[in-house]
Amino acid sequence: MPTETEFWEAASQVFSERGGLVVAFKKDSDQPELGSTLDNVLGFKPRSQVSITGFSDWQDWQDQVEAFYRLRPGWGRGKGADPSAIYYRVRFDPAAMRAAAASFPSAFGSSFSGSLVLPSLNQYMESRLLRGVSFWPRVAARLIDWVVHYALVFIAVTLFAVLLRIASGGSPPDWVLRRVSQISFPVVLARVFGLFAYHVICTSVSGSTLGKLLLSMQVVQDDGSPCRLKSAILRELGYYVPDGLFFGILGYISMKDDPMHKRHGDDWAGTMVCKRAALPASTRQGGSMKFLLGFMMGSFTNIALMMLGILIQMNS
Repeated sequence: MPTETEFWEAASQVFSERGGLVVAFKKDSDQPELGSTLDNVLGFKPRSQVSITGFSDWQDWQDQVEAFYRLRPGWGRGKGADPSAIYYRVRFDPAAMRAAAASFPSAFGSSFSGSLVLPSLNQYMESRLLRGVSFWPRVAARLIDWVVHYALVFIAVTLFAVLLRIASGGSPPDWVLRRVSQISFPVVLARVFGLFAYHVICTSVSGSTLGKLLLSMQVVQDDGSPCRLKSAILRELGYYVPDGLFFGILGYISMKDDPMHKRHGDDWAGTMVCKRAALPASTRQGGSMKFLLGFMMGSFTNIALMMLGILIQMNS
């Protein structure tokens, strides 16, 4: 177990590298307010003011654990954190930190003798904290994407019918037309996977589906960084089970009780849905070319999966 001086020496280095520290609070405990100060950080009393600047996630905590372990391997990796806990980003006041460095040089080392520069994203979050989008605007975005999906299904069926006529010389057999017009398990499965792929690709490439873009929303990680592919997959899996069940009631309950309006899928993925205007320019992904790339990739994948489902049905 490190002493207080040893801990703050290592914590100051981690803070310098990562622009802040991460602390965790159990979900059922009293949560601190954003902008408030802490009198205890990871079991140690701060030597300068420590304030909460925004939300974080379990992965950010794990990265911090590795940073401590790299600096002080003899301490081990400590206790694992609960992925369901609520995580916060905290930072030291630069002026107070420099004063503390002058008063306790042995504890803080010489790395804080100069000016302390925080990453631009943390500076932004300090002055303008991120807020999650509530349930009903996100429902509206999802409905728009359902309209897009059914338009893509129509395109897929039309393309398949054209290709079928070309392959059959213009007159496909009646049994083929009857089988293609039926809705069977392969087609239903293709629709589900197509819609899933559309959301995952759009979200991971540009942070927004068409519905979210039209309503000025973007999916980001809890620390404000762009949504990653793994996170996009996890949050979309969470939509199907359990968030979308019972007409979205389970998702509504989760979002209603969460200060950042996060559904279960967001909790699993460490993501949140924000208004694009509330994001820093470095994180905002609403550029027309990037969105168009994600939308086209997601749409083409949706159409291809739908056509594959029809082909499987026709040959089953």
